[in-house]
Amino acid sequence: MDINEINVIEEPSGEVPMEIAEVLVEQPRIGKLSLLQSVLHSTVKHEDLVREWLEQYMKDPDAALVDILQFVVEASGSEYRIPKATARPFVYRDILKASTEQFRAVSNYYPMILKNSSQNFERKVGDFVKSLLTMAHDTSIISDQIFLVEVSGFVMACSESNIRPIRHTSTMLGLKMLTAMNEFPTVMEKDEELKKLWLRMFDCMFVARHLDVVTGIRLLCFTELGRWMRKHPEGNLEPKNLRYFYEGLKDSLPGVRKCCLECIQDLTDGEGELSAKCLELAMEYRDLIVLTCMERECELGEHALRLLTGLYRASPKILTNVDCRLLDQLMFAASRSLAHAAAGLFTLRWMIPQRGASSSQILKRLLDFFIRYTRHEHAAYLVDSLIDSCDLIMDWKTMVDMLMEDEVESRLNSTERSALIEILCRGVKQAITGEIPPGRYTKDLVRTPKPEAQLRATHILAPIFSELLMKHFSDPQDLENLLELPQHFYLKYYLQTENVEQLELLLRQIKAIMHKQSNSLVLRMAALTLVNLKDIPRTKPHIRELLHTAVYNYKIALRTWQRMYGTPSLSSSSQSSSQASSRASSRGSSRSSSRLSSPLMGGRQSRPRNRARSLLDSLLLIAALYRYFDLSRFHLTESVLSSLKRVHRDQDKRPRRTDLPAKAVSQYLQVCYYSLHWDLLSVKKEDNNRSDLELEESCASLKKHLEDYLSVALHLVDKGEEGLAFDSFGGICDLFVLFGDPLMQNPRSCVRSIRYEPSIREFELLETFTLNHLFSGRQPENLAKESSFDELQRQRFILTGYCKLLAFNVIPTMRACKVLQYYDKYYAVFGDIMRAAMERAMEINPVNYGMTMLHTCLLPFKQMMMDVNHDGVRAVSTLEFRQLLSLARRLGENYNTDLLKNRHSVNALHRAGILYVLESVSDVAGIGAPKNVLFLKVLKEFVPQLLNQDRVCVAKFLQRIEQPSLPSVDREEWQPLVDYRSALATKN
Repeated sequence: MDINEINVIEEPSGEVPMEIAEVLVEQPRIGKLSLLQSVLHSTVKHEDLVREWLEQYMKDPDAALVDILQFVVEASGSEYRIPKATARPFVYRDILKASTEQFRAVSNYYPMILKNSSQNFERKVGDFVKSLLTMAHDTSIISDQIFLVEVSGFVMACSESNIRPIRHTSTMLGLKMLTAMNEFPTVMEKDEELKKLWLRMFDCMFVARHLDVVTGIRLLCFTELGRWMRKHPEGNLEPKNLRYFYEGLKDSLPGVRKCCLECIQDLTDGEGELSAKCLELAMEYRDLIVLTCMERECELGEHALRLLTGLYRASPKILTNVDCRLLDQLMFAASRSLAHAAAGLFTLRWMIPQRGASSSQILKRLLDFFIRYTRHEHAAYLVDSLIDSCDLIMDWKTMVDMLMEDEVESRLNSTERSALIEILCRGVKQAITGEIPPGRYTKDLVRTPKPEAQLRATHILAPIFSELLMKHFSDPQDLENLLELPQHFYLKYYLQTENVEQLELLLRQIKAIMHKQSNSLVLRMAALTLVNLKDIPRTKPHIRELLHTAVYNYKIALRTWQRMYGTPSLSSSSQSSSQASSRASSRGSSRSSSRLSSPLMGGRQSRPRNRARSLLDSLLLIAALYRYFDLSRFHLTESVLSSLKRVHRDQDKRPRRTDLPAKAVSQYLQVCYYSLHWDLLSVKKEDNNRSDLELEESCASLKKHLEDYLSVALHLVDKGEEGLAFDSFGGICDLFVLFGDPLMQNPRSCVRSIRYEPSIREFELLETFTLNHLFSGRQPENLAKESSFDELQRQRFILTGYCKLLAFNVIPTMRACKVLQYYDKYYAVFGDIMRAAMERAMEINPVNYGMTMLHTCLLPFKQMMMDVNHDGVRAVSTLEFRQLLSLARRLGENYNTDLLKNRHSVNALHRAGILYVLESVSDVAGIGAPKNVLFLKVLKEFVPQLLNQDRVCVAKFLQRIEQPSLPSVDREEWQPLVDYRSALATKN
C-alpha cells in the first residue's frame, strides 16, 4: 500500500463507533498491557511506569527503546506491532511503512481527534513524556548519545510522514519533549550537545510543522511556542522568533490566532528584550492587528483590542488617527465583551485626565466624541461600554453641575446639553438596574447593579430634580429622558419628612408637564413615572386629580369641537353617566390651576385656542394615561368609539378645513384599544358586588364596542395608508389574541360569549398587508443598513403583530406558510421573530406544525417547477432551488432543540412529503420518475432531525416509490430518490 493512499479526515463529524473507542482508549488486552495502555490506565502512576522502563533500559536498551517506538506507533492509531527482536540501528522508514499498512479499518478516527477523549489523551501522554525525560535527566542515560538520539530521531521522522495520524501524534510528542527538555538547566547553560539537539528538533517539530495543513498541528505548535516564550524567555529561542506569532495572525483557524494574540500580549506586558522586540514587531504588523479587531469572531477582536491597548500604553505612536476612529466605533458593537475591550482603549486615549484637566473638561471631550460619531439611540451602548472602565460615566455630580449652569455662562450648547442628559440618564439606569441594552449580547445575562448606586443617584438628583425639569422643559427629548430618572430613585427617600416638599413639587410639575406637553413620548414617560411613584401615599391624590382633570378637559374640548362645527353631540346616556365625574374634574382642575405658579405650571391657558389642536392635545393625554391607568369609571368607550367612527367617516370625504388631522385618528385608535383592554380585564375579574345581569350587560356592550373598533381598524388596514394602517394592524392583532381562545376557559358563559373569531376575509386582509409591506419591497441587506433603522423597526412591528396570531393559535398554522417561506431570505432582520412564533406553534400542535413546514417548502417548490415547465433535472441547477434547500435547512434547525419531543412533527413532515411525491406518478409504463421526485432532495434536508428508529420507518414508507431497474431508466431523473434513501440509511 502506498503511503499517500491513506487519506484521513481531520475532524470527523459525530461520535466515534463504540468498538473503535474501546480499542483506542484504555481497555486492556489479554495478557500484559502495552506501554500506551498503561499510560492511559486510570490507576497506573506515570512515575512507576518510568521507573520500570528505566530499569529495563539499563538491562536491555534495545528492548526498552522498541517499547518507546511502539508507544509512538500505537498512539497514532496503527495496529502494527514492532517485533520484539528489533535492534539498533532502527530503520525508521521500514517501521513507518509497516505502521501505515496496518491502520484500523476505520482510519478516520485516531486518538488525537476523538471527540470525547482527545484532551484527556493528550494530557496523559504529555505527562508521561515529561515524567520520562525529567526522571531520565537525573540519570546518565540523558547524555549516553543513544536514548535521546533514537527517541527524537524516530519522532522527527514520524513528524514528516504523509499520514495524518502519524504526523499529528508525533508532532504532539515532539513538542512535549521540547517543553520537558526546556526545563533542563543544562539546555541553556552547560550541555552544548543537548542544546543542539533541542534546536534541531525545534526546526523539525515547529518550523516545519507550524504551517501544516492540519489545524490541530498548527495549534499545538503555537501553544507550545507560547509556553516556551513565557516560561523561559531567556532560553534557546532568539527574540527574532517572535515573528512567528505575528505571522500566525494570518492563520485561518481562530484558535491559532487567539493563541498568538494571547502570547504577544503576555510577552508585551513583561519586561526585557522580548517586550521591546514585541513592540517593534507590532509597529510592523499594526495593520494586521487592527484588521483582527474587526473579525467576525468577536473573541478574537476582544483579544486584539486588549493587545493594542497594552501596546498603545507603551507607545502611543502605534495607532494612527484613522485607526483610532475605526476602533472607537467598536464600542457600539453588539458583542458586549468586544465593546468593553474597545472602551478600554478609548478610555486610555480620551478619558485619562491630563495635567490640570478637570472632570468637566474631560466630560466635554466625551460629549464631543458622542456628538461627532454617534446617533442618539446609541447612547445606551456607549454607557454600557464605558461604565466599567470609566468612572466619569458615574460622576453624576459633575454632570448635574454642568446642566445647572446659567445658559449665558454655560460651557455647553443645546446639542451638548441634550447629549449630556442622555448619558446621565442612561448611566443612572445602567448603574441601578444593571440592565444590558437591547440588542447587545453577552456570555451571561446576569444583571450586575453598581453597589449603592441607587442611593447615590437619589441624593444627587432628587433635591435639584424639579429645577432640572424646569430648566430643560422646552426640549421634548431632554424632558423624556429626565422624566425617566425618578423611576430609578430610592423611593423611601421621599418618605422622610424633610423631603416631602420635594415630592410635592415633583408631582405638581409632572401634572403640569402632562397638561402642557403634546409629545406622546413625553406624556407616556410621565405617566409611567407616576405608576412607579403610586405606592407613595402622597402620590395617590395627585394621580386621582390628574385623571379627573384629563378626562374633563377632553370632554370640554370634544363638546366645543362638536358645537363649533355642528357635529352630533354625545349621547345623552353618555353625558349623564359622566356628569358627576365631570363636576368633580372641574373642581379638581380649578384647585390644580390655582396652585400652578411657575411658567412650567401654567396649564393650557397660554396655548392657542385652536379647537382641533385642543381636542388633539387632550386625546394625546388621555391615550398616555389610559395606557397605564384604568379610566373605565369615566365611561369613555362609547364617546371615543363614536368620535372614531365619525372622524374616520369624514376622512373618506373631500378634506375640509375643519377636519381633524390624521394624528387624531391614530390617538382615537389607541384610546379605543386601551379602553377595550381595560374593559376586558374588568369583566374577567371576580366581583361579588356585581350581579349576573350587570355582567351580561357589560359583556354585551364590550362585544359591540369590539366589533365597532375592528370595523374601523380593518377598513384602515384595507386602505393601506402607512401610518394609520400600521397602528390599526397592531391593535387588531393584539385584540384578536386578547379576545381569542383563552376566554373559553372562563367559567362564566357571558364572558365566553365575547370571544371573537376572525373571518377568513379578515385573515386574508392581514396576510396581504404583511406580505405587501414586508416582503415585496426592499431587500433584506438594505433593511439591515443603519440608514434604514426606523423603517426596519416599523416592519418588525408589523411582523411581530402577525406572528402573535401564529404563536397564540389565532390563525390556522397552515396560513402562515406564505410568510414563513421568507424565513431564510430575511433571517438576518426578521429571523428572531419568526423563530419564536414557530417554536410556540410547534408546542401547540407538533403534527400540524410539521405539515406547515412541508407546505412552507412546497410554495416555492411549486412556483419553481412551473417556471421550468416541470423539468426536475433543469430545476436542480437553478438559484431558486438552492435557495429552497437553504430554507429547508434553516427550518430544520428549529427542530434541533429537542429531537425526541419533536419527533412526531418531523415524521409527519417526511411521510406527507413522500405522499406528495407519490401522487405525482403519472407514467403508465412505470419507467419515468414521478414529476415531483425532486422534492425528495428538499426532504433530505430534514433527515438529520429524524431519530435513528424513525429513519427505518420512513425508509420503509419510502418503498412505495420504486425505481425500475430497466436499462432505459434515466438514472439522473431518479437521483433524488437515491440520495434520500441513502441519507435515511445513515445513522445519527
